[in-house]
Formats: sequence, structure tokens, C-alpha cells
Amino acid sequence: MKNISSNKNLITIAVICVCCVVIFAAVIILISRGKSDADDAEDLSEPIIHTQVDENGNLIVAEGSDYLPESCVGSWAIAKKAHIIQSPRNTDMSEKEAVKQEYNSEGVLLAYDCYKTSRVGSVFSPFYKVQDKCSPDLMDAVGMQSDGILDEFGKDAAITRIEVYDQSGANLYDTIFVINDTHLIYYGTGNFVFDATKVEAVG
Repeated sequence: MKNISSNKNLITIAVICVCCVVIFAAVIILISRGKSDADDAEDLSEPIIHTQVDENGNLIVAEGSDYLPESCVGSWAIAKKAHIIQSPRNTDMSEKEAVKQEYNSEGVLLAYDCYKTSRVGSVFSPFYKVQDKCSPDLMDAVGMQSDGILDEFGKDAAITRIEVYDQSGANLYDTIFVINDTHLIYYGTGNFVFDATKVEAVG
């Protein structure tokens, strides 16, 4: 009787051990599977990257993005003796100092691989939305007083609005205006509005 009872105890202990091992293995599998699902969810939540210039330098415009007018692509800068187009309401910086700082900056780069201004910084592989022949009201909508600006260029000036988004096309970084294909109106140093002209390539 004692041997039978002992054997039963051993069998019970063995069964319990096997059950513990199976439960432990199942828990490990569930944890690793859950981690894998979480990683997949993180991958799906990442924004889609819109590459606009490939490794060979070929232009690829993302779906929903617009081609920049050829006359707009390149570097833009203000003249050394430029004047302010519009000043912010509250500023501790003089117009003279703002012009000096903006003149000494790198100006504006408007390209498919990068957009750059002194105020915004660099936006790599930007997503552009372009609207030709737009209404002056769109300038007013971003805080630029179109009446004062168009006094310099004429009421019949051709205005092109360019919105600059990040790679995903979701976040708006800047809005600039090109007037008559020759003047770029933008917010720069100290939130002053400047008038830049295209920098001619040398060589």
C-alpha cells in the first residue's frame, strides 16, 4: 500500500511539473507574439516617406504634391540695401538689424530635396502644394498685408502661393508667395516679411 501511495504521489508531482512547463511555455509564446504585434503596429503608424529626389538625382514628385515652377527652383536672397516689406506688430529688433541679419543668412533655398529659410530652418524632401494665379486674400490669410505688398508690384501682379509641408504632407511648415516669377515674399528673421530675388548661378 505504501509503494502504491508513493507511486501515486510521484505521478501527481510529475503531472504537476509537466503542466507547469506547458503553462510557462504558453506564457512565453504569448508574450513574444504580443511584442511582435506591437512592433508591427508601430511600423504601420509611422508616416509614409515621400522621396522626391532619388539616389541618382532624378526628380520624383510624391502623389498629391505639385511640381514647382522651374523659375522658382533655386536659391533666393535679399539685396544688401533691401527694405522691409512688412514688420511684425511686436518686435525688439529694428528693421535695419533685421535686414542685416537676413542678408548675412543663407537666404531661401527652394528645391525638391530641401527647403530652407532663416526662420523655418531646413525641411528635407519637402512636400509642395502650388497654386498659380491666386487671390491676394491668400496673402492676407497668412498675415501678409497684400495691399501694401502689391503697391510695390502692381495690383495686376501674378501671384503664386507655395505651401511647404514635411515629407508626409501632413504638417505645414511655411507659406511663401512668388510674384511675377521674379520676387519671393516670405517670413524671415524676426518674423519680418522680406522680398528676395533669384540668385544667379555662377560658372
